[in-house]
Amino acid sequence: LAKSHTRNPSQQASSKPVVEELRKRILREIFVAPSVVLPIVGGASAWLVSWAGVGSDMLNLVGLAGVLGGIGWFATRFIFQLDGISQKAMQDLANEARQKEENHLNELQKRLATDQDPRTEQYLILLRENRAELEKLAQTPGIQIRSLEILKQARQLFWAATDQLDQSLKMYQLAQKLSGEQKQGVLAQREHCLSEARESAEHLRDAIATFRQFTDKNLQRDMDSLQLELAESIQAAKRSEERLRDLQKRPDYERYLNPEG
Repeated sequence: LAKSHTRNPSQQASSKPVVEELRKRILREIFVAPSVVLPIVGGASAWLVSWAGVGSDMLNLVGLAGVLGGIGWFATRFIFQLDGISQKAMQDLANEARQKEENHLNELQKRLATDQDPRTEQYLILLRENRAELEKLAQTPGIQIRSLEILKQARQLFWAATDQLDQSLKMYQLAQKLSGEQKQGVLAQREHCLSEARESAEHLRDAIATFRQFTDKNLQRDMDSLQLELAESIQAAKRSEERLRDLQKRPDYERYLNPEG
Protein backbone atom coordinates (compact mmCIF):
# COMPACT_ATOMS: atom_id res chain seq x y z
CA LEU A 1 0.00 0.00 0.00
CA ALA A 2 2.95 2.25 0.42
CA LYS A 3 2.75 3.54 -3.10
CA SER A 4 -0.19 3.91 -5.46
CA HIS A 5 -0.19 1.97 -8.70
CA THR A 6 -2.98 3.94 -10.34
CA ARG A 7 -1.66 7.46 -10.59
CA ASN A 8 -1.75 8.62 -14.17
CA PRO A 9 0.99 6.45 -15.71
CA SER A 10 1.61 8.89 -18.54
CA GLN A 11 2.74 11.42 -15.92
CA GLN A 12 4.89 8.93 -13.99
CA ALA A 13 6.91 6.76 -16.25
CA SER A 14 9.27 8.77 -18.38
CA SER A 15 12.06 10.86 -16.91
CA LYS A 16 12.31 12.77 -20.18
CA PRO A 17 10.28 15.94 -20.40
CA VAL A 18 7.50 15.66 -22.95
CA VAL A 19 8.74 18.72 -24.82
CA GLU A 20 12.21 17.22 -25.20
CA GLU A 21 10.80 13.94 -26.46
CA LEU A 22 8.59 15.81 -28.92
CA ARG A 23 11.55 17.82 -30.22
CA LYS A 24 13.60 14.66 -30.76
CA ARG A 25 10.78 13.00 -32.66
CA ILE A 26 10.33 15.99 -34.96
CA LEU A 27 14.05 16.23 -35.73
CA ARG A 28 14.27 12.50 -36.27
CA GLU A 29 11.33 12.57 -38.66
CA ILE A 30 12.89 15.43 -40.65
CA PHE A 31 16.53 14.34 -40.70
CA VAL A 32 16.29 10.56 -40.61
CA ALA A 33 13.28 9.99 -42.84
CA PRO A 34 14.05 7.39 -45.58
CA SER A 35 13.01 9.88 -48.25
CA VAL A 36 15.83 12.16 -47.06
CA VAL A 37 18.50 9.64 -46.04
CA LEU A 38 18.33 7.19 -48.95
CA PRO A 39 19.02 9.69 -51.76
CA ILE A 40 21.93 11.20 -49.82
CA VAL A 41 23.40 7.80 -48.99
CA GLY A 42 22.92 6.66 -52.57
CA GLY A 43 24.57 9.78 -53.93
CA ALA A 44 27.48 9.53 -51.52
CA SER A 45 27.94 5.87 -52.45
CA ALA A 46 28.05 6.77 -56.14
CA TRP A 47 30.76 9.34 -55.42
CA LEU A 48 32.80 6.82 -53.43
CA VAL A 49 32.58 4.28 -56.22
CA SER A 50 33.66 6.93 -58.72
CA TRP A 51 36.54 8.13 -56.58
CA ALA A 52 37.70 4.57 -55.84
CA GLY A 53 37.95 3.84 -59.56
CA VAL A 54 39.19 5.84 -62.47
CA GLY A 55 36.40 8.33 -62.11
CA SER A 56 33.08 8.41 -63.90
CA ASP A 57 31.18 11.50 -64.94
CA MET A 58 27.96 9.49 -64.82
CA LEU A 59 28.57 8.34 -61.25
CA ASN A 60 29.56 11.84 -60.23
CA LEU A 61 26.35 13.16 -61.75
CA VAL A 62 24.27 10.48 -60.03
CA GLY A 63 26.02 11.23 -56.75
CA LEU A 64 25.40 14.96 -57.07
CA ALA A 65 21.74 14.41 -57.98
CA GLY A 66 21.24 12.07 -55.02
CA VAL A 67 22.85 14.35 -52.45
CA LEU A 68 21.17 17.50 -53.74
CA GLY A 69 17.86 15.69 -54.03
CA GLY A 70 18.03 14.49 -50.44
CA ILE A 71 19.04 17.93 -49.16
CA GLY A 72 16.34 19.55 -51.26
CA TRP A 73 13.68 17.20 -49.97
CA PHE A 74 14.86 17.85 -46.41
CA ALA A 75 14.53 21.60 -46.97
CA THR A 76 11.08 21.12 -48.49
CA ARG A 77 9.89 19.08 -45.53
CA PHE A 78 11.36 21.54 -43.06
CA ILE A 79 9.78 24.57 -44.72
CA PHE A 80 6.44 23.25 -45.92
CA GLN A 81 5.72 20.14 -43.82
CA LEU A 82 7.02 21.10 -40.38
CA ASP A 83 3.54 21.83 -39.01
CA GLY A 84 2.21 18.50 -40.23
CA ILE A 85 5.23 16.62 -38.92
CA SER A 86 4.92 18.35 -35.54
CA GLN A 87 1.22 17.60 -35.34
CA LYS A 88 1.79 13.94 -36.16
CA ALA A 89 4.54 13.68 -33.55
CA MET A 90 2.28 15.22 -30.91
CA GLN A 91 -0.56 12.89 -31.88
CA ASP A 92 1.74 9.88 -31.70
CA LEU A 93 2.88 10.88 -28.21
CA ALA A 94 -0.73 11.39 -27.11
CA ASN A 95 -1.74 8.00 -28.53
CA GLU A 96 1.15 6.28 -26.76
CA ALA A 97 0.26 7.95 -23.46
CA ARG A 98 -3.37 6.96 -23.89
CA GLN A 99 -2.45 3.35 -24.64
CA LYS A 100 -0.21 3.28 -21.59
CA GLU A 101 -3.09 4.51 -19.46
CA GLU A 102 -5.48 1.92 -20.91
CA ASN A 103 -3.00 -0.89 -20.27
CA HIS A 104 -2.56 0.37 -16.73
CA LEU A 105 -6.31 0.45 -16.13
CA ASN A 106 -6.79 -2.99 -17.66
CA GLU A 107 -4.21 -4.34 -15.22
CA LEU A 108 -6.02 -2.64 -12.32
CA GLN A 109 -9.33 -4.13 -13.43
CA LYS A 110 -7.81 -7.62 -13.41
CA ARG A 111 -6.50 -7.09 -9.90
CA LEU A 112 -9.85 -5.78 -8.68
CA ALA A 113 -11.46 -9.02 -9.86
CA THR A 114 -9.60 -10.80 -7.03
CA ASP A 115 -11.36 -8.98 -4.15
CA GLN A 116 -14.63 -10.91 -4.53
CA ASP A 117 -16.52 -7.61 -4.57
CA PRO A 118 -18.25 -6.81 -7.89
CA ARG A 119 -18.62 -3.15 -6.92
CA THR A 120 -14.97 -2.31 -7.46
CA GLU A 121 -14.99 -3.51 -11.07
CA GLN A 122 -18.34 -1.82 -11.68
CA TYR A 123 -17.06 1.50 -10.33
CA LEU A 124 -13.93 1.32 -12.47
CA ILE A 125 -15.96 0.53 -15.60
CA LEU A 126 -18.29 3.45 -14.82
CA LEU A 127 -15.34 5.78 -14.26
CA ARG A 128 -13.75 4.80 -17.57
CA GLU A 129 -17.00 5.20 -19.48
CA ASN A 130 -17.67 8.61 -17.91
CA ARG A 131 -14.17 9.86 -18.61
CA ALA A 132 -14.33 8.76 -22.26
CA GLU A 133 -17.71 10.41 -22.81
CA LEU A 134 -16.72 13.62 -21.03
CA GLU A 135 -13.58 14.01 -23.14
CA LYS A 136 -15.62 13.38 -26.28
CA LEU A 137 -18.18 16.03 -25.31
CA ALA A 138 -15.40 18.50 -24.50
CA GLN A 139 -14.43 18.44 -28.20
CA THR A 140 -17.78 19.94 -29.18
CA PRO A 141 -17.11 22.95 -31.45
CA GLY A 142 -17.23 26.23 -29.57
CA ILE A 143 -16.35 24.97 -26.09
CA GLN A 144 -12.99 23.25 -26.54
CA ILE A 145 -10.93 26.10 -25.09
CA ARG A 146 -13.34 26.91 -22.28
CA SER A 147 -13.60 23.27 -21.27
CA LEU A 148 -9.84 22.75 -20.81
CA GLU A 149 -9.86 23.50 -17.08
CA ILE A 150 -12.88 21.26 -16.51
CA LEU A 151 -11.17 18.43 -18.38
CA LYS A 152 -8.06 18.92 -16.25
CA GLN A 153 -10.11 18.69 -13.07
CA ALA A 154 -12.09 15.72 -14.37
CA ARG A 155 -8.87 13.84 -15.11
CA GLN A 156 -7.55 14.61 -11.63
CA LEU A 157 -10.77 13.31 -10.11
CA PHE A 158 -10.68 10.21 -12.32
CA TRP A 159 -7.16 9.23 -11.24
CA ALA A 160 -7.95 10.00 -7.60
CA ALA A 161 -10.96 7.67 -7.81
CA THR A 162 -8.97 4.87 -9.44
CA ASP A 163 -6.39 5.32 -6.69
CA GLN A 164 -9.17 4.86 -4.14
CA LEU A 165 -10.17 1.60 -5.82
CA ASP A 166 -6.57 0.42 -5.76
CA GLN A 167 -6.33 1.28 -2.07
CA SER A 168 -9.61 -0.53 -1.38
CA LEU A 169 -8.09 -3.68 -2.86
CA LYS A 170 -5.09 -3.43 -0.58
CA MET A 171 -7.37 -2.84 2.39
CA TYR A 172 -9.21 -6.02 1.47
CA GLN A 173 -5.91 -7.89 1.30
CA LEU A 174 -4.87 -6.46 4.67
CA ALA A 175 -8.21 -7.37 6.26
CA GLN A 176 -7.68 -11.01 5.29
CA LYS A 177 -4.63 -11.06 7.57
CA LEU A 178 -6.48 -9.56 10.55
CA SER A 179 -9.24 -10.66 12.85
CA GLY A 180 -11.71 -9.21 15.28
CA GLU A 181 -11.97 -5.46 15.74
CA GLN A 182 -8.87 -4.77 13.70
CA LYS A 183 -10.34 -6.55 10.70
CA GLN A 184 -13.66 -4.78 11.07
CA GLY A 185 -11.92 -1.44 11.37
CA VAL A 186 -9.99 -1.93 8.12
CA LEU A 187 -13.11 -3.15 6.33
CA ALA A 188 -15.00 -0.07 7.54
CA GLN A 189 -12.24 2.13 6.12
CA ARG A 190 -12.50 0.18 2.89
CA GLU A 191 -16.25 0.79 2.68
CA HIS A 192 -15.70 4.49 3.16
CA CYS A 193 -13.06 4.43 0.42
CA LEU A 194 -15.44 2.63 -1.96
CA SER A 195 -18.22 5.08 -1.16
CA GLU A 196 -16.00 7.99 -2.16
CA ALA A 197 -14.94 6.22 -5.36
CA ARG A 198 -18.62 5.77 -6.25
CA GLU A 199 -19.29 9.45 -5.51
CA SER A 200 -16.40 10.45 -7.77
CA ALA A 201 -17.88 8.38 -10.60
CA GLU A 202 -21.25 10.04 -10.03
CA HIS A 203 -19.66 13.50 -10.11
CA LEU A 204 -18.11 12.69 -13.47
CA ARG A 205 -21.52 11.52 -14.67
CA ASP A 206 -23.05 14.81 -13.47
CA ALA A 207 -20.35 16.70 -15.35
CA ILE A 208 -21.44 14.93 -18.53
CA ALA A 209 -25.06 15.94 -17.92
CA THR A 210 -24.00 19.57 -17.42
CA PHE A 211 -21.97 19.55 -20.63
CA ARG A 212 -24.99 18.34 -22.56
CA GLN A 213 -27.09 21.23 -21.29
CA PHE A 214 -24.63 23.96 -22.24
CA THR A 215 -26.02 26.86 -24.26
CA ASP A 216 -24.36 30.10 -25.29
CA LYS A 217 -26.48 31.93 -22.74
CA ASN A 218 -25.59 29.97 -19.64
CA LEU A 219 -22.36 28.32 -20.75
CA GLN A 220 -19.97 30.30 -18.55
CA ARG A 221 -22.22 30.10 -15.48
CA ASP A 222 -22.63 26.34 -15.84
CA MET A 223 -18.91 25.84 -16.40
CA ASP A 224 -18.05 27.87 -13.30
CA SER A 225 -20.47 25.79 -11.25
CA LEU A 226 -19.11 22.55 -12.67
CA GLN A 227 -15.51 23.57 -11.96
CA LEU A 228 -16.44 24.29 -8.34
CA GLU A 229 -18.15 20.89 -7.95
CA LEU A 230 -15.17 19.06 -9.44
CA ALA A 231 -12.76 20.97 -7.22
CA GLU A 232 -14.77 19.96 -4.15
CA SER A 233 -14.74 16.32 -5.29
CA ILE A 234 -10.96 16.42 -5.75
CA GLN A 235 -10.57 17.80 -2.23
CA ALA A 236 -12.73 14.98 -0.87
CA ALA A 237 -10.52 12.45 -2.65
CA LYS A 238 -7.44 14.08 -1.15
CA ARG A 239 -8.94 13.82 2.33
CA SER A 240 -9.49 10.13 1.67
CA GLU A 241 -5.81 9.76 0.75
CA GLU A 242 -4.84 11.45 4.02
CA ARG A 243 -6.91 8.95 6.00
CA LEU A 244 -5.24 6.11 4.13
CA ARG A 245 -1.81 7.51 4.94
CA ASP A 246 -2.81 7.66 8.61
CA LEU A 247 -3.73 3.99 8.44
CA GLN A 248 -0.38 3.15 6.88
CA LYS A 249 1.42 4.88 9.76
CA ARG A 250 0.09 2.33 12.24
CA PRO A 251 3.07 0.48 13.74
CA ASP A 252 1.47 -2.90 13.00
CA TYR A 253 0.51 -2.05 9.44
CA GLU A 254 3.59 -3.34 7.64
CA ARG A 255 3.72 -6.42 9.85
CA TYR A 256 0.19 -7.36 8.90
CA LEU A 257 0.69 -6.56 5.22
CA ASN A 258 3.97 -8.48 5.06
CA PRO A 259 3.75 -11.14 7.77
CA GLU A 260 6.81 -12.94 6.44
CA GLY A 261 8.96 -9.82 6.36
